[in-house]
Amino acid sequence: MASARFEKLFQPGKIGTMEIKNRIVMPPMATGYASEDGSVTDRLIAYYEERAKGGPGLIIVEISCIDAPVGRGLARQIGIDKDDFIPGLARLAAAIKRHGARAAIQLHHAGRQTSSRITGFKPVAPSPIPGRDGELPDELTIDGIKRLVNRFAEAAWRAKEAGFDGVEIHGAHGYLVSQFLSPLSNRRQDEYGGSVENRARFLVEVVKAIRARLGRDFPVWCRLSAVELNAEGGITLEETRVVAKMAEEAGVDAIHVSAHAVGTARRPPMAQQPGAFIEYAEAVKKVVSVPVIAVGRITPEVGEDALHQGRADFIAIGRQLLADARTVEKIADGRLEDIRPCLRCFYCLDSVGRRRGNGVGCTINPFLGREREWTVLPVGEKKRVVVVGGGPGGMEAAIIAAKRGHKVVLFEQADQLGGQLILAAKPPFKDTIEAYRQYLIGQVRRLGVEVRLQQKFAPDLLPELKPEVVILATGVRPFIPDIAGIRGENVLLASQVLSGAETGERVAIIGGELVGCETALYLLDRGKQVTIMRRGARLATRVNRSVREPMIERLHVKGATILTGVEYEEITGEGVVIRDSEGERRLVRADTVVVAAGASPNDELAKLLRGKVPRLVRVGDCVTPRGIREAVEEGCRAGLEI
Repeated sequence: MASARFEKLFQPGKIGTMEIKNRIVMPPMATGYASEDGSVTDRLIAYYEERAKGGPGLIIVEISCIDAPVGRGLARQIGIDKDDFIPGLARLAAAIKRHGARAAIQLHHAGRQTSSRITGFKPVAPSPIPGRDGELPDELTIDGIKRLVNRFAEAAWRAKEAGFDGVEIHGAHGYLVSQFLSPLSNRRQDEYGGSVENRARFLVEVVKAIRARLGRDFPVWCRLSAVELNAEGGITLEETRVVAKMAEEAGVDAIHVSAHAVGTARRPPMAQQPGAFIEYAEAVKKVVSVPVIAVGRITPEVGEDALHQGRADFIAIGRQLLADARTVEKIADGRLEDIRPCLRCFYCLDSVGRRRGNGVGCTINPFLGREREWTVLPVGEKKRVVVVGGGPGGMEAAIIAAKRGHKVVLFEQADQLGGQLILAAKPPFKDTIEAYRQYLIGQVRRLGVEVRLQQKFAPDLLPELKPEVVILATGVRPFIPDIAGIRGENVLLASQVLSGAETGERVAIIGGELVGCETALYLLDRGKQVTIMRRGARLATRVNRSVREPMIERLHVKGATILTGVEYEEITGEGVVIRDSEGERRLVRADTVVVAAGASPNDELAKLLRGKVPRLVRVGDCVTPRGIREAVEEGCRAGLEI
């Protein structure tokens, strides 16, 4: 029974001849879970089937390549350009549909948004203008364009043969169809360039070719970028409205309205407001009569409101379904507090194709891509489990162990749970971290874990507790570099600053990884003059690209002074004496010096407990300092293996 609070979200809908049980769509998101030749794998099927069980009305399977290898955007991308792929695609469609969801698949050609490193061939595009990898593509000939139009139609036929209920033409996000639509990438002087009508010709011809091949009854729609962000002269909303009308006239059954960035963003992905793209969907909806799918960090509340106001017909919920495959089911049941919230960190996006064949990963969902390997099963023999440390790794371990039926006691010497999450939520736009912390706390409480706050665990508690397993998630100690004067009164740790310690007007930060950069932004927002220094040549080298690039851009825009390749000589009352990258000795004047130079494992308790408990497990930063993802994954694994 769907929650009355979200009545509109759970009303049936229709796209063309396809009836859909509710208005929630899982949009296409690349996983990299296909085989190297493009075949569907068991892992890919398990991933989609788990999400189909969660209850969305429509699942649009990720980018499938209509013309390999040149059109591939990923090394491990689903293939749909040969009949040999049909049996695997049929298994995938059937797995989705057996749980009541409709199954569609997105037809894709990367155009210039790929490289010879991936495909073995030079990219092709409307015009010879380099893409993101800087490789100059070959300009498509008229014959080449006509050939690709036919390849899209052939791919759509294969999708239908495999049992899919519809296909989506990928006309967004800077890929080939979008490249034809954008003045930034299309400088052609023939019938495929110039006016918006000419730039839309390729899309229109693709739609008509699919219709000619499959008839009017098979649902076909397209995804469009309403605008190109962070760049002058790109796709505009007015042009997209024209393109949407042309696509409808050509025969599409719906328009899926998105947007994409071209230039470097100045704000991280977590700064995007919920439902920020709904206004684009609404604008398109006003000029077409077919249904419109809205997307873009849409919460249940925002989605319900958009449907109620008639601003969209379907609501796409994407990255959130990576974080929690059962999100839709929990919305329907009114269990919003049980939804593991997406951090919007875009590790998922950056991890695709960059993890040595491992495919997409999620910072906070270690089950992603392991749907069949990792399952939370009840235990035959319940054990007494002590978890020491209430950060993300410790809480995840406690949650999984408790779900399986173990009796769990969680020790945290601070006055609240969260560990490093508490400070990680302090810099600008990090509210998603706090939402995740509250989710973990809620799960710990609901599962009946005994929590002992402000209590330090020590070996003398072993006789009382008699634990059969002790899981240590004791975190780190800040690393204090050996610099003369570093114990001075004008020196603070980054953790102290993020906890509210006052600084002077001029602040010098020692350390330029994530903590140093985010502490700098925190201080810049408070009007401080900030200098960031590090020994290495680049800032934030261990931060994923979707977060790193806007973070560095914001540092520049907000006026931070960045010094790399420095050597530290001493800290004085006037600031930090360094040798800069040119070898020149100089004073960086500062009222306050902030140390953000990394951390070392807090493994003291591990040494004390070794040999004194039946089983001792360490997880997270107390093994070696890393990030949230590793802590959560190791905590989860520990809970599963007890």
